[in-house]
Amino acid sequence: MGKMKAIVMGLGAVALIGSATAQVSAEGGPIRVKADRSEVLDRERKVILIDNVDITQGDARLRADLVTLSYGSPELSRSAGLAGNFGDIESMIAKGRVYYVTPDLKATGDTGIYEAETDTITLTGDVVLLRGEDVAQGSTLTMELSAGRTRLEGGVNMVITPAEADAMMDARAATPTPNPRADR
Repeated sequence: MGKMKAIVMGLGAVALIGSATAQVSAEGGPIRVKADRSEVLDRERKVILIDNVDITQGDARLRADLVTLSYGSPELSRSAGLAGNFGDIESMIAKGRVYYVTPDLKATGDTGIYEAETDTITLTGDVVLLRGEDVAQGSTLTMELSAGRTRLEGGVNMVITPAEADAMMDARAATPTPNPRADR
């Protein structure tokens, strides 16, 4: 009976993770999780998602090779349903080919950590951040989701394309090139 309860709770935590208060997106809402397999560590209050992990919430997406979800105490949970038996998600640790994508940015790194208490995602390793045509590289990217603040540190290298340059390039492309043979 104890094993069955652990399996049901584990499946509930993975399937209904959207009930938890963790945020992958500043929008909030249900969190959808896909992975090749999962492992529930009941006593440690963790769910490990293994291989081809794909987590979406609203218009945000997190992909990685491995993601560990850590839960708080169920007595302090604001979650309902089966996920409430685990408690709210306190943190997510993503490892291996980590990708975080929103409509505004694309970020990659070797490791990603989400902390619910501060609503912060930190990517470390070989970090690349793309916003529109702008590209930035560094070793640590910190995104404070609620505050809308992004910080990149560690050997920062950037290529910034000003909006005026984009407009000038578009205008040049739209202007027909005169044909010197047309005057003959």
